Amino acid sequence: MEAIEEKNEIKEEIVKVQNNIFNIIEIFFVASIIGWIYEMIFYKVTENILENRGFLYGPYVPVYGFGAILIVLLLKRFKKNPLILFVGMALVTGILELIVGEFMVAVWHKRWWDYTGLFLNIDGQVCLRSVLSFAIGGLGLIYLIEPYINKFNERASSKSKKILCIAIIITMVIDLILCLTIRHPIIL
Repeated sequence: MEAIEEKNEIKEEIVKVQNNIFNIIEIFFVASIIGWIYEMIFYKVTENILENRGFLYGPYVPVYGFGAILIVLLLKRFKKNPLILFVGMALVTGILELIVGEFMVAVWHKRWWDYTGLFLNIDGQVCLRSVLSFAIGGLGLIYLIEPYINKFNERASSKSKKILCIAIIITMVIDLILCLTIRHPIIL
């Protein structure tokens, strides 16, 4: 009897870990798409430019996905304190944006964004406006998007979640390979 209970506990723990992995992959993908939509709308409104500003071909900007993952993993525990959550999101996303921006300049000798001249910018890679925008988006992530994804994963079958996540990974890996070989080859 005890062995059966232990086996069931192990199965429950495996399902919990799988659901966490599914959540992370889905949050990454959804946030990357929302980031792409945000960029398209923002630059259409502010500069009347309608173009894919992302690194990849598809309608997603992975830096938003990575930011979302960091927010969920590092800051979700502060959900009951929105002020700490907001400040933490501004710091985490600002640091991420600075690191990614500097990395992209170092590897491809190109800036995908430039905040030079904007208030409180650091090397044109991050500014007050960007971190405040990301922190506001992060609140939407923690209070709206992430709970919705959790509910979806509670209802969906394990097989459908696996298929969805594998499709997401394959799509983005193929896109990344194409971009690294055709659109943005690494400049040594």
